[in-house]
Amino acid sequence: MANLQFEDKLRSRAEEFVGSLKRAGIEAAIIDKSFRQYAVKISVHSSGEDSGRAVLYYSPKSDSFSLKLHEMTDRSIASVLEKLWKATPTADEAPGARYEIYVDGSFINGATGYGAVVLKNGKVIDELCGRVDASEVNGTRQVAGELVAVKEALTWCRAHSVDEVDVYYDYLGIEKWATRQWKTNQPLTKNYAQFVSSCPVKIHWHKVDSHTGNRWNDRADALARQGAGPAQASTVETDLVGELLKKTDRWIEVLMLNGIEAGFDRVYNEQFARMNIIEKDEGVGVFDLYNTKKKKLSPYLHNFRDGNLKLRIETLWREFRSSEK
Repeated sequence: MANLQFEDKLRSRAEEFVGSLKRAGIEAAIIDKSFRQYAVKISVHSSGEDSGRAVLYYSPKSDSFSLKLHEMTDRSIASVLEKLWKATPTADEAPGARYEIYVDGSFINGATGYGAVVLKNGKVIDELCGRVDASEVNGTRQVAGELVAVKEALTWCRAHSVDEVDVYYDYLGIEKWATRQWKTNQPLTKNYAQFVSSCPVKIHWHKVDSHTGNRWNDRADALARQGAGPAQASTVETDLVGELLKKTDRWIEVLMLNGIEAGFDRVYNEQFARMNIIEKDEGVGVFDLYNTKKKKLSPYLHNFRDGNLKLRIETLWREFRSSEK
């Protein structure tokens, strides 16, 4: 499957664990076709015999990994894997905070807004948004919002003594103007390039595709639209989207922990988050979670081939909601 947001993180952690298994005399290998948005499987063999599959899960919310052994057929090997997992060091546990900021701009009804989501070690710690003055926009529409979002993000870093940050963006000019790969032919881009070059914060640039289900990019987009639009109306709307994204994160974790693979698609029309339920590399059902004024965290399950699986997910959802009350 293409465009898996956390594949690099999963692969790196899986390789570390496979190395530990091999040093302990246990044959193991990553199953490349098993990569999902939050999980990957590792085949395990002992004494030449197939011992089953270990499943490695990643939680973006806590920026942490967990190992599940429900697909292991040899339980004696499973207990060894559990001990080795706890003893395997990980680069992600190195000291020091990691900051990531997703930025975006928006142009709505003649107004331009900017938005940014600030994460520390995978957790949201701040959100920035606002309107760009029309004199600064000067006909550049949402591009001005994109650039102002970066400037506001870097200003935030300096105010909070952050000297290194990963910046995620969907408009290529953000990086190209900052690194002088594109010519700055107007005041907006010249001022932007000068601001970034004079900023002491070390920046790692990351291009992401827009509107492809990247939740933090979607959130930055929602904030930018909030900045551009009427404050009172859009605040309610984006609060609902923010709540929806947080709930979707937790719900996917619940499904994964119960052996059900779920891949986050995207938020549609700022009304519902879509999750695809997957078995054996194929989609077997769709779970849509609505969160609007009229439909508060309301699920809609459809296109399920297996009625028992659908019933099980419905039961898990009720348990999940009850546990939060």
